[in-house]
Amino acid sequence: MAVSSPSFWRSGAASAAFALAAVAQAASPTLSRIVPAGGQRGTEVEVVCEGTRLEDARGLVFYGRGLEVTGVAEAAAGKFKAKIKIAADAALGEHTVRVWTATGLGDARTFYVTPYPVVKDNDRGTSSAPKKDEVQPITLGTTVAGSLAGEETDRFVIEAKKGQRIAAEVVGVRLGSREFLDAILTLKKEDGTVLAECDDSSLLIQDPVLSFVAPEDGKYLLALRDSTNSAPLTGRYLLHVGSFPRPLVVFPAGGPAGEPLSVTYLGDAGGPIPATLKLPAQPDPRYAVFPEQNGSIAPSPNWLRVSPFPNVLEAEPNNEAAQATPTERTLPLAFNGVISAKGDVDFFKFTAKKGDEFDVHVFARRVRSPLDAVLEIYDEKGARLLQNDDSGGPDSYLRWKVPADGTFSIAIKDQLKRGGPTFIYRVEIAPVKSEVALWLPEMQQNTQERQTIVVPRGNRYATLVKLKREGAGGELTLAADALPPGITMQAGPIAAGADTVPVVFEAAGDATVSAGTFALIAKPADGKSVESRVAHAIDLVTGGNNQYYYRITADRLAVAVAEEAPFKIRLVEPKAPIAQGGAMNLKVVAERKPEFKGKISLALLFVPTGIGTAGSAEIKADESEGIVALSAQGDTAAKKWKITVTGSADTGKGLVWTSTQLADLEVVAPFVGGQISRAAVDQGDKTNVTVKLQQKTPFEGKAKIQLLGLPNKVTAAEREITKDDTEVKFEVQADKTSPVARHTSLFCQVTVLQNGEPIVQNFAQGGILRIDPVPVAKAEEKK
Repeated sequence: MAVSSPSFWRSGAASAAFALAAVAQAASPTLSRIVPAGGQRGTEVEVVCEGTRLEDARGLVFYGRGLEVTGVAEAAAGKFKAKIKIAADAALGEHTVRVWTATGLGDARTFYVTPYPVVKDNDRGTSSAPKKDEVQPITLGTTVAGSLAGEETDRFVIEAKKGQRIAAEVVGVRLGSREFLDAILTLKKEDGTVLAECDDSSLLIQDPVLSFVAPEDGKYLLALRDSTNSAPLTGRYLLHVGSFPRPLVVFPAGGPAGEPLSVTYLGDAGGPIPATLKLPAQPDPRYAVFPEQNGSIAPSPNWLRVSPFPNVLEAEPNNEAAQATPTERTLPLAFNGVISAKGDVDFFKFTAKKGDEFDVHVFARRVRSPLDAVLEIYDEKGARLLQNDDSGGPDSYLRWKVPADGTFSIAIKDQLKRGGPTFIYRVEIAPVKSEVALWLPEMQQNTQERQTIVVPRGNRYATLVKLKREGAGGELTLAADALPPGITMQAGPIAAGADTVPVVFEAAGDATVSAGTFALIAKPADGKSVESRVAHAIDLVTGGNNQYYYRITADRLAVAVAEEAPFKIRLVEPKAPIAQGGAMNLKVVAERKPEFKGKISLALLFVPTGIGTAGSAEIKADESEGIVALSAQGDTAAKKWKITVTGSADTGKGLVWTSTQLADLEVVAPFVGGQISRAAVDQGDKTNVTVKLQQKTPFEGKAKIQLLGLPNKVTAAEREITKDDTEVKFEVQADKTSPVARHTSLFCQVTVLQNGEPIVQNFAQGGILRIDPVPVAKAEEKK
């Protein structure tokens, strides 16, 4: 993790040279874009951060090391300037970043570190008029920071020698801006002859990449435009142009941790590029490698896997089971190959023992191969045991339990029978392991709303944490690594099988305003080993039908201590449980600063299965208490749950979020059950309704019982029962205008006092009371 100052956590005010706006109340800023969105390694760059609620800007929070904000200036509501120092050894490529203000954290965006000097395109300045139709000369080994709008095309001219590689790649969609550029890149000779063109790519997703060997000395033209000819006014981009190697994939797509790995980069215009890599000592599911050749380095990485087991490389021919590439090594293993031509199928064979259970993963799209893999497992007689296409997301996945000792084979092919020199794959067959992935759920569709932890000083903030378990079904506990000074975390045990848990963060009143990142760690309560990781997916660019165009997955979460909020809420912990089939009112108390009198909206953050809430709840303006009404279904699990209530209010700068403490909500079995005997009554008359009681849970003293759900203008007095009663009778009085009908809405409600608080339970739903019209003779008598 890197933050916006040389220290691990950035806190306090910026230096005197960079004045900040006055402190404001806690409310999250937004970050629309950073201009320029990249800088050269080993330099300091000034950027403009654009968004909303930025007048109290403190800097930027980077998820990776090597970038540091050295100053903030000209902070205003819509933008501020920041100076970013990029270390000489900062990682090239993409860095996740958030804006940090005294009042919160903004949306995640991306910032790119390039090995090349950054120049501006011939932009329009502050004018909204189209750019002039001109060609901008640039040299190889340059990164252009530019923008396009509408049908504009940016044109660049470069000079190259015969046989020299011309490589270019665009960062457009990957900038993560709401107004993104879906670029198409074209390379032409000076006479306009098209040499190469690219829109999307398997390597850079929806960004284009080109690699071409110059056929002669001379000038070459690069043209960049939006593929839809409708780029937004602020459609920003970075364009890397040079003689750097630009392979599309690396083969093999992984290797054993801590060992040297001989690889071949594939897909570069100059042909295959051999290299030897020193892999890190620890496994890494997504290891970035930046190809180098002749003193030039690619600005974007290729991807491979670092695994704790050895490789097996395919040996052609292996297109049939009888020709399967064999290995004497035992599982776990990684099988690597290339579907090199249309219709190609690759087979490998190996031995396995009965009862062993394995996860079989294909890695193709996840290492940016164009292969749409289909995976098959066969026994030694050639019978197909299992098949899969896309269970691993874009790649194949199988859980396989070995049926018998013997020799087995796997087959890999493309779903559409395609193939080519870059259609690489890696099949890892490894024992099933216990692991837990943790992330913050999407609170509002297609937004990053509440995707960070922002805790006002002297206050609390609550969030849900989601879990995905693999072989870790038991009870878990949750811990935090590297929270800012002054912040603590409260989380109850995570029940076996549960996939959601409420977590409350609390900041001390004297905590320093600061920001950074941290990791959550899940641990089994029984002390067993489990691999825990944060896998927080952030959809930076989304489209129709809730689809994302570009997503990043962060291995840490962003957190900040913000300035004080003008209110704080507390849950009055219930002294009595809620019964199955019952109801409860949770009381929430607010402490307000004198100047804040607004409404505070309340919500139960985590709603246990079977618990319902009665719509919206609030603490009204200028009041100090509110109620969150709960109900429990009859089959709600009888246990203790951890709950918290969130409070949000508009303090004049957007919503401020706080929460109550964590509290116990206990669900218990019902006290009584029973059945309402059918009854009938004439209009204007009375009758007795008998309720047969079934005592279920003993209670002390007397309980109040009511007959509810009665028709209009029908009444019944409240009664009392004890734990020994087997029935209760209600005298029911009907009005002469009570509706004639067969009414089926009767039910009973019993109220038991425990620790001075009521436990309310409903039962015997569906009771029947028939109201008849007054007989003619009786009506005449009454006259």
